[in-house]
This record gives sequence, C-alpha cells and structure tokens, in this order.
Amino acid sequence: MPAQPASRVPDEAHQPPDEPLWCSRCDSDQFLRVNSIQSHYPPAPNMVNVSYECAACRYIYSQLASVQKVAIIVNRPGSPQGMLKFGGQYLHCGEPMKTRSCELRRIEATLALGKGQPQSYEVHLNTRILGCKCGFRMEIPD
Repeated sequence: MPAQPASRVPDEAHQPPDEPLWCSRCDSDQFLRVNSIQSHYPPAPNMVNVSYECAACRYIYSQLASVQKVAIIVNRPGSPQGMLKFGGQYLHCGEPMKTRSCELRRIEATLALGKGQPQSYEVHLNTRILGCKCGFRMEIPD
C-alpha cells in the first residue's frame, strides 16, 4: 500500500489560527460590539472576517475568527449590538433592514491648489435609505 503524500493533511490542519476577539487596550472582551461579519476568501470552513470595536475605548479591530468565537460576543445577554452588517444585509433590532427610498446626493467642495484660483468640484452619488421597524434609518452608497 503506497504511503500518503506529505501534503495530504486533514482539513483541520489547514485552518488559520483562531484568535479570540479581544481588546488589547482594555485587556478584555467585556465591551466588544461586532460591526461586520463577512465571508473569508479563500473559503475556510466555519471562519469569517469580523470587524468589531470596544465600546469602552472606541478602538476598532478586524480579524479572521471562527463563527463560534463571533457568536460568543454577538449572543452575549444584555449586550446591545446596534447595527450589524452581515454579508450583504444590514441588521438592526435583530432583523434585516429594508430599503425605504433611493436618493441622488450631490457633494461639493472648493479646493485651492497652489497659487491658482480655487476650483469647485462636485460628485453625484446614488444612495439607498434603509430602515427598520423601530424607526432607525441610515443612508448607504448604492
């Protein structure tokens, strides 16, 4: 019977390191809030890219973590999460927000570069206004 090649290792051995979600400034996970959960590329079983912040010191983190470690923070009792981006959905009050309307926004700025005359620049941006049942609304680029 031929021996297996050395490169053939069970999937678990190829998993990236799974660090806990932790605030290095507060040396705690007590005040953490998850802001965004995105799929990891290349795909890794039960692993996601997570962005989170510490409500105490307002420091923001981003890392690769297991779904289980993220769930510990998200499902902590008495811990309000606010708005969460999960994949392509924005969640508030535990439910996906719905598009209420679309807008075309105009942003204008005047810049003076060097000794020349100030020039006016403008950008037009399509946005969506999202809302949830509690009345919370937010506007995002479309």
